[in-house]
Amino acid sequence: MLANLRMQRLQDDLQRTATELEDVYRGLCGHARYLRHSVHGCEAKTMDSHAKSLQSSACTLRQIAQAITP
Repeated sequence: MLANLRMQRLQDDLQRTATELEDVYRGLCGHARYLRHSVHGCEAKTMDSHAKSLQSSACTLRQIAQAITP
């Protein structure tokens, strides 16, 4: 029973972290849009790359969370 509770907490933490990463992802996407239209347009690709990495990490965390059976 205690193990089930721990697994549920782990699953919840993974989901929450994935949601937080998605929030940062959306913020970076907005920043990249801004950069594309400013004098720092060349830095937009870097921001896009970082944003995609965050999105990928969030997706991976959600997959791991779904694989956990509390």
